Amino acid sequence: MTQIMLQQPVLERQENREILAHWDSLRRGSESPRRSSFSPMDLPRHLPHMIMLEPQLPARADIRIFGTELVHRLGYDLTGQNMVELYKSDRNSMVLEFLSLVVAKQVVTVAYTTWTTPAGHKFMTENIWLPLVSEDGKVSRILGSLWELAPIDDDLVSLGESLDEAEKLSERSYYKF
Repeated sequence: MTQIMLQQPVLERQENREILAHWDSLRRGSESPRRSSFSPMDLPRHLPHMIMLEPQLPARADIRIFGTELVHRLGYDLTGQNMVELYKSDRNSMVLEFLSLVVAKQVVTVAYTTWTTPAGHKFMTENIWLPLVSEDGKVSRILGSLWELAPIDDDLVSLGESLDEAEKLSERSYYKF
C-alpha cells in the first residue's frame, strides 16, 4: 500500500515550488483547483517543462501538453500519445498506480527520476504532478512539471526512442493537502 503524507513536499527546484504555489493559490479552500481556473499561459516560463494529462483510467491518460524542452530531451513530441501505453508491462503498472492515486485521492505527487541517454549519460529530474478537477469535482487533468536537478550540457543527446528504457524511477512520494 502506498503511503500518503500530509505535509507539503520539500521541492529542490524553485520552478516546481512556483508551480505548486500557483496551484495552491487556485484551490480557494477546495481539495484541488478547478481545471477552468488554470491556464498554462499564467506560467509562461514553465511551459517548456510542462505536461498536461487527460486521465481516462484505467485505459488512457492522453498527453495534451508536452513542453518544448521535454520534446528536446526526449527527441520527439508525445502530445496526443496515451501515457499508459508508453511503458512496458512492469513499468506500466507503476505508472497506472501513480495516475490512479492522483485521480482517486487528489494527491500531489513528487518524483525524482534518473534518466539515461543511449550514450550512457545520466541526469535526474524533479517531477511534480498536480490534480485539476472539473465542475463535478473529479480529476479531469493532471498538471506535470519536470526540471533537471543539475544543469545539463546543451549538446547532451536525446533520450532516444524508448521512454521505458531511459527512465529509472528512484523515488516517488504522495502528498495530501
